[in-house]
Amino acid sequence: MSRSAVEGPPAPMRRIKLSDQIAEDLCNRIARERLAPGDRLPNERALMQHYGCAKGTIREALKALEVQGLVTMQSGPNGGPEIRPISVDAAAQQLRRFLHFQELDFAQVYALRRSLEVTLGVSVVGRLSETEFRRLEENIAAGEAANAGDGRGLDRVVEVDFHDILCDASDNPLLAFMCRFLNSLLRDLVEFRSDSLNEHEAFGAHNLASHRALVTAFRAEDAEAVRREMHDHMCCAEHFMQRLDAKFRKDLLSLRPRPGPIVD
Repeated sequence: MSRSAVEGPPAPMRRIKLSDQIAEDLCNRIARERLAPGDRLPNERALMQHYGCAKGTIREALKALEVQGLVTMQSGPNGGPEIRPISVDAAAQQLRRFLHFQELDFAQVYALRRSLEVTLGVSVVGRLSETEFRRLEENIAAGEAANAGDGRGLDRVVEVDFHDILCDASDNPLLAFMCRFLNSLLRDLVEFRSDSLNEHEAFGAHNLASHRALVTAFRAEDAEAVRREMHDHMCCAEHFMQRLDAKFRKDLLSLRPRPGPIVD
């Protein structure tokens, strides 16, 4: 018996809608012509003539690009699809959708943070401006004021922003994005199952002490001290997460993360 007889007839090929083909071709055009934010694609009439299709098909293709965050539609006589930069939040939401169907735990997150945050910290040594140092110090002051409350995490609403400020100083967009994404998971999606006031206060005190030590090392442009402080900071933060019995919420698909405890 032949192999084809055993396997049966090949599965029919999925037909790709014309609007999807046009959307893909426009994506290729954006890449090929190196279009930048603010540049325009041809208007609807020109696209209809180019692709030889109806207005509804073009609008469906442009809507797909708009949903992806690649274009925004400008109205008026000189309007049309305008290229826009994809925001970090939009890209992060796509990753959250993927992770919604995975098993995610803090050991996995901190395995990355121990590497990525150390790399990020070392990479910005000597790159921090006085404006960024002022932001870091203001962040620490805000954390001190917030921790004067009950110290249960809900009051520590600024701690994770310290690490986002370091992302702002990075010249590596991929590294900065990955660190921001992990920060967003911790900021938006964490719940504590332990309500121990002592543990929450100790966690807050650790975060503030680590951030102060990091600022001192950054000002001294001491890369080795930054490496050591950041690694210890990540290890201790993971330890506190375990002691506070933290978990991720299950609804990672939410477009609007509900307010929750802020952790570092």
